[in-house]
Amino acid sequence: MEITPQVLMNNLLQNVQSQYTQIGQNQEAIATGQRFQVPEDSPARVTATMNLNGALSKTHAYENAATQAQNWLNTAAGVLQNMQQVWQNVLSIAVQGSSNTLTATDRQALSQQVKEAQKSLGQLLNTRYQGSYLFGGYDTSNPVITPQGTTNFPISSQTQSFQIGSSATVTVNLTGEENVGQPTGQNYLAQLYTDLGNLAGQLTQGAAATQSALGNLKTDESYLSTAQSIVGGRLERISQTQSQLKSLALNLNQTIAQISGTNIAKVTMQLAQEEQAYQAALQSGAQILPMSLLNFIHP
Repeated sequence: MEITPQVLMNNLLQNVQSQYTQIGQNQEAIATGQRFQVPEDSPARVTATMNLNGALSKTHAYENAATQAQNWLNTAAGVLQNMQQVWQNVLSIAVQGSSNTLTATDRQALSQQVKEAQKSLGQLLNTRYQGSYLFGGYDTSNPVITPQGTTNFPISSQTQSFQIGSSATVTVNLTGEENVGQPTGQNYLAQLYTDLGNLAGQLTQGAAATQSALGNLKTDESYLSTAQSIVGGRLERISQTQSQLKSLALNLNQTIAQISGTNIAKVTMQLAQEEQAYQAALQSGAQILPMSLLNFIHP
């Protein structure tokens, strides 16, 4: 083939344009931190990155759910701790009321203290988290202790759960129907409230009546302790899951960076080499083409 000025010009233009395009791609990669800007740049990497980003999005959703569940259960744990404090006070009052040396006035005073303790327990049972009653089961908009002092607990186990993994959920609420050792069909939270009301009356009846109430109160205390263990176990499970999710998110981010991220040092070196090649192509062309042409094709 005859090497004409036209052939030389076409080859030079192709070479310069190729170098210039590569320079632009590397500059874009450095600016965005991404190896590819459009799917056509690397279809396989784009597909892999999309799949990994989808997995990462789900992982973040599970992390958020775990945090919400943790906050709910932390609130419940705090309420149960306060209930235990109320119960210790009530047990102390009941022990005092078991004495035969108390006067009727003394007993009325102790009875009044128990009534106040029952009100405090009612307020704790009506605790809300983000507007939802903790112990109401599915009915999170109504209190379990009514303004009239009656109970409104679920009659069955109505659990509120959060999904914290692809096949993992955690229950966050207590309804009084959990198995804490109570007789079948008994709501232990409702029983706590009822037993305080009974104690207020038994204190005024005398030492024998008060002594008979002590057994129920100690049983109720064991229910509370077991409920605390249930919540503690759920919190521990969430903590372990959060660690796993954090590790998974870190690994996914690292893999995404390896697949789609720019190796800045490598690309910067390539850019410098390509700029040198680009300048060399221009200088080479200057020896065989008119300067006017070089001025035309120079970017």
